[in-house]
Amino acid sequence: MLTLDKVTKHYGGRTIFDSASWAMPDDGRVGLVGLNGAGKSTLLRIIAEQIQPDGGRISRPQRTRVGYLHQDSPEMGGRSVLDETLSALAEMREHDRRRVELEEILATDHSGPTHEAALEELGDVLSELERHGFYNADSRATSVLFGLGFREEDLGRDVAEFSGGIRMRIALAKLLLQRPDFLMLDEPTNHLDIEARNWLEEYLEDYEGGIILVSHDHYFLDRVTRRTVEVSRGALNEYNGNYSFYLVERERRFEADLAAYEKQRTEIEHMEAFISRFRYQASKAKLVQSRIKQLDKVERLQSPAGLEKPPTIKFPNCDRGARRVVELRDAVKRYGELTVYSGVSLEIERGSRIALVGPNGAGKSTMIRMLAGVDDLTGGERIVGDKVVMGYFAQNLAESLDYDSTVLDELSRSAQGMTSTEIRNLLGAMLFSGDEVQKRVGVLSGGERARLALAKVIARRNNCLLLDEPTNNLDIVAKETLLEALRRFPGTVLIVSHDRHILNQLVTQVIEVGHGHAIRYLGNYDDYLAKKAQEESRAVKDAPVARVEGARSRLTQVGSSVAAEGATNGAVPTTCVNGNAKAVQSTSLARAGGNGRKAPAVADHASDRRRSQNARKRAEIETVIERKENERAALALEMNDANFYLARKDAKEMIARYELLGGEIDKLYEDLVAFEDSGAAK
Repeated sequence: MLTLDKVTKHYGGRTIFDSASWAMPDDGRVGLVGLNGAGKSTLLRIIAEQIQPDGGRISRPQRTRVGYLHQDSPEMGGRSVLDETLSALAEMREHDRRRVELEEILATDHSGPTHEAALEELGDVLSELERHGFYNADSRATSVLFGLGFREEDLGRDVAEFSGGIRMRIALAKLLLQRPDFLMLDEPTNHLDIEARNWLEEYLEDYEGGIILVSHDHYFLDRVTRRTVEVSRGALNEYNGNYSFYLVERERRFEADLAAYEKQRTEIEHMEAFISRFRYQASKAKLVQSRIKQLDKVERLQSPAGLEKPPTIKFPNCDRGARRVVELRDAVKRYGELTVYSGVSLEIERGSRIALVGPNGAGKSTMIRMLAGVDDLTGGERIVGDKVVMGYFAQNLAESLDYDSTVLDELSRSAQGMTSTEIRNLLGAMLFSGDEVQKRVGVLSGGERARLALAKVIARRNNCLLLDEPTNNLDIVAKETLLEALRRFPGTVLIVSHDRHILNQLVTQVIEVGHGHAIRYLGNYDDYLAKKAQEESRAVKDAPVARVEGARSRLTQVGSSVAAEGATNGAVPTTCVNGNAKAVQSTSLARAGGNGRKAPAVADHASDRRRSQNARKRAEIETVIERKENERAALALEMNDANFYLARKDAKEMIARYELLGGEIDKLYEDLVAFEDSGAAK
């Protein structure tokens, strides 16, 4: 059990924690949430003993270790990626050296106090080495690095060659390799793509120790955590569920606290009004004194946290653009010798909510730049619809800001059709509040400038938004604010994001890019993953059928060659039934004896009848599969048409039929494989 007992922490005149107490079990999964500056990172650093509290104490079981991943990129260099990762086990290497020393002692001292002490210590050392997986460290390190997105050729490269974000991945790999008893992770997904995030989610779900996690990723918190602790007003408030549960329960608690606060405030106002009215009337002196004493005894409630609603984002009014927003026809994009796209065609319709997905390097950012017209095509056409006004955002747009301007002036110059209140609300939603709007752009951090660049895109009268990682520098509240605004946006949205919550809650189509192609899937990101899994499952199921058909073909060829040979030298010809070579009786050989050899017995009628029935049954299944696949392919052709939702009133029914056919086809393939296997067994 990890326990905080009346922990207090001050920075200057500000109280971060005021006698905060809390406890978590050894295998707890806790999400730490709260407003920016509430003290989440401070709490992790206190638990990890990187800073000391001003009061109170923290206790945990003896000999347990705490691992802490902070947000700042560590300094690394002079070692390969693999060696740097393995350097995390320096303490274990010391244990291993001590193991050798103890074994040498035991080899010379076979009894006595020295022997007993060495034997006991050796047991502890071996237990530690085993617990931390020291003897399979190389394979574990490689597995973790691959999971976090490194390739085989990266493992030998010097870590100094990589960016700060990639070095953060290495720092995370080192921490996971150490297997600390309590894992403190401060924004671990900041520099991970969606595949690496998915891997980390699965890794942490199976982690044996306790985890305290700070993250702005709603989906990641839901997957990994089982309890949520809110840091607010110097206290730690616990919720017995993940982040989604916390949002609902916090609202319920807030309403209950607000009702109690308002009820008490009404009672206090009544007592104060009575005292004020009758204070100077002698006949009411006793009653007044009684009310004053009552009022002094009241333990006044604070107004509940949460009264302050985050600012909302309001897009300026925009014109209605053409139905066909933008189209690529046989588009080609090359960078020198590298061909990213070769003849890809893609059409985006008005009102679409589309996510571009694919592994790192697949061409997501290239595709969005091609659609935005930022990158010229090497070949093919880009056609933009009438009255379409595009707003394009990427992280590097921050470089184009006027560094001498203030934050407020920089946004005000770009804003179209927005009031000063709406401009300030937009800045508040982008985490610029109070006097921060008067800061010079030149003194902002890279993340702050990226948020300002995003605000400038939002503030224009665009009817099509092309957003490349817009949430990278937003906290979890700002992400929700942006998500709600994009839901209300009347135009078209095409987004590249590693945030699965955004991808699930916003988009209705997914376009997978890679290998020079772009494939469209209907539904959100979870729907896309389900369909991909279905495709992979079908491919696995098809493999045995393909192998059976291949074997049948090969054995038929063998039978033909043997038959031909038998015609010349009197050998018995063979044929293939259900993949098995069977002897076939030759009538002429049976009568003549075939050069004095005894002919094989004639197959019985029951066996022939069974083979005939099997052949008919197999043909029936294959016919049904073919018919259903043709129907499904026809539906897919209609569903991928750009006018599908506009032209078909029965779009939902068609999609449901498409999904139903997929399940039926899968079942038929299972039946066919089982049928082939049973036939082969006979």
